[in-house]
Order: sequence, then structure tokens, then C-alpha cells
Amino acid sequence: MNIAKRALTIALRHPIYLVIYIGFLSVMGVALMGEVDGGAHASETAGTEGARTRIAWIDRDDSAVSRGVEKALARTDELVPCEDEEVALQDALASDHVDAVLIAPAGFGDDLIDSARSGRELPALEVATGSDMQATALASQRASRLASLVASQAAIDPRADVEQILANVRDLDDLDANVEVIEATQEDTAASRLAFYLTFSSYTVTSSVVVIAGVVLAAMSKPGVRHRQLASTVSSWRTGAESIAGCAVLTLGVCAWVATVGIVTSGATATFAQIAPQICLALTSFLVFSMVPLSLAYTLTQCGLREEALNAIANLGGMIMSFLGGAWVPLSLMGHGVQTAARLSPTFWMYDAVTRALEAPRVTPQLLGTIGVDLGIIALFAAAIASAGLVAARLRVRER
Repeated sequence: MNIAKRALTIALRHPIYLVIYIGFLSVMGVALMGEVDGGAHASETAGTEGARTRIAWIDRDDSAVSRGVEKALARTDELVPCEDEEVALQDALASDHVDAVLIAPAGFGDDLIDSARSGRELPALEVATGSDMQATALASQRASRLASLVASQAAIDPRADVEQILANVRDLDDLDANVEVIEATQEDTAASRLAFYLTFSSYTVTSSVVVIAGVVLAAMSKPGVRHRQLASTVSSWRTGAESIAGCAVLTLGVCAWVATVGIVTSGATATFAQIAPQICLALTSFLVFSMVPLSLAYTLTQCGLREEALNAIANLGGMIMSFLGGAWVPLSLMGHGVQTAARLSPTFWMYDAVTRALEAPRVTPQLLGTIGVDLGIIALFAAAIASAGLVAARLRVRER
């Protein structure tokens, strides 16, 4: 027990680590949770209005088809009057008076209908581009679509005259799409905020436990300390067990702090009575996950790593693990390779257990079975890492 107390004393001698890795990262998690909360309420839907292009329409055909295309364009775009003269058209484009010039060449209407019915290539409108390439492309596409509708109607009914063809095109062009805006923002609840906070806190608990517990175990493994322990009447097994026990108390304290901050700041205290079993399951999952950084701290110190290396590995490893757990970016947005790699990280299974628990309306045997599998996989990760630490410790003893 004295050794466990000594472990706690060593940890308290490094207050800067406690402040940064536990206090600061917890505050960061609360701040990010607030950003997610604020984004969830931004439910205003901006109105949608088609872009209107300024078009200089030059009709050199003066046929029923060209006039029909002109009337249709007038409903979707702004037709700007312009003289059919080369210098005037160039000046209109150069001065941005118009975005595009569309010209229906002579014989366009008859050629369009004849080509459609004979299967030849359809004639195209002449297009002059202005400074806004996107506006020109949009205007050209709209005019081409109208001409294609005329050609399609002419090909469908070879005996229809021009007026009937244009009437059918107007009927098709007047059809309005039934557009309904469905807001797909995720419902913001205390449970969802707590789930996000616990997921992000995988980085907090990983970095803090690896550094703090690692510093303690590294101090207990120094040659001078180790020699005094071997000379004492206390067995080496008991010494190691009490050192791990002290680190386990530190880990439990980190988890208790993170859980308290998360429950209070997420607003889960107001609905705790309704979702208490789900919250307990989520916190249990988080506590089981904390065994992973504890076993990682033990393994790293048994490999001879000290304070500087522990800080580097804790930060880099914590960020990678939390990323693979979906704390930074939802895994659904990642590629198949990243989603596959995420399953090789214990944070993925912690995320799955926490979200399933907090999203469930009630606790069922199926839910307990699913979360039990997640926790079993996490425990296997911790056991595998700790086993590597035991092997490293055994090799160090043999070297001595």
C-alpha cells in the first residue's frame, strides 16, 4: 500500500501534466461539444433561386422554332437587346453588358426538325463567350436543352406540324419539379452531446494516462529505486502489483473527472433519471477503454522509454486512435481503407459501445450483447499490449 501511495505522490509532483492533459483537454472537449451543439440548431433553409444569365439573343432565322426558344429563355434568363452587328456584339461582351451571345443562324428551325426526323446530327446554336465562362455554359446548356426538346418532339411524331411540336415542348417545359427540402441535421440531445464528448475524450484519457502513469512507472523502474526494492523484504511481484494499483487509481480518477465534466456540461443531469442505464453502460465502456492506455504506459516504460518519449507517443498515438474512433471526422465520411483500419483500433469499439448505449431508447438483451462484444474486444487489446509489456520486463530482468 505504501508503494501505491508513493505512485500517487509521484504523479502529484507533475502538476503541469495534470493541468494540460486532464484540465485543458477536458475544456477543449467541452468547447467542441458547444460547437456541435450550435451547429445542430442552425436550421434555417436558404431559398433556392435559379441563376439568371444576361443573354444577347440574335435571331437570324426568325422562324417559329427560334421564336419559341427565345420565349423559353426569357422565362429563365435576362434577354438583353443588342444590335446584330459584329462590333456591337463584341463591345457588349467586352464591357460585360451581357454574359453570352446566342445566335440562331438562318434556317435553324427547319434544319433542326428535318435533322431530327432523318436521324442526322442536330444543328447547334452559335455561342460567343464573355468573361463569365460559367454563365455562358449555363446559357448554352439551357438553349441546347430547348432545341433538343423540339427535336425529340419532331422525331416522336413525324406528322406533327411546327405549332403542335412547340405546344408539346411548352407543356413539357412548364412542368415544375416537386422539390421538398428535408432537414437532415442530427437531433441535438443531452445523450448525443455526451456521446460526442466521451468519444473526443478518448484522446484525453489516452494522452493523460500514458504520460502520467508512464512517468510514475518510469520513476519506479529507475535502477537505484529498483535495487532498493530488490534489497527489501517486499517481493518484486507485490512491488509491481502495488505500482500498477497506484496507476489504476490515477486512471480511475481521470475517468471520474472526464465523466463528471461530460455529464454536467452536456446537460445529461436533467435527464439522468430517464437514461441512467444507458449512461452507466456508456461510462462502463469508457472505463474499460481506459485499460488500454494504462497497459500501453506499462509496456512503454518496460521498453525503457522515459518522459520525453512518453509525451511524444501519448500525443501522436492519442490523436491517431481518437481519429480512428471517429472523434474528429465521422467514419462514414472516410474511405473504405480507413474504415477497415479503424477496426484495428480500440477507440472504434469504444465509440461503437458508447454511441449504441446512448442512442438506445432502452436497455435490451440484444444491446447488452452487442456492447459486451465491444468491451470484450477492448479488453483483448489491453491484454495484448500488457502481454508485450510483460515480455519486455522479463527480457530486461534477464539482461541484468
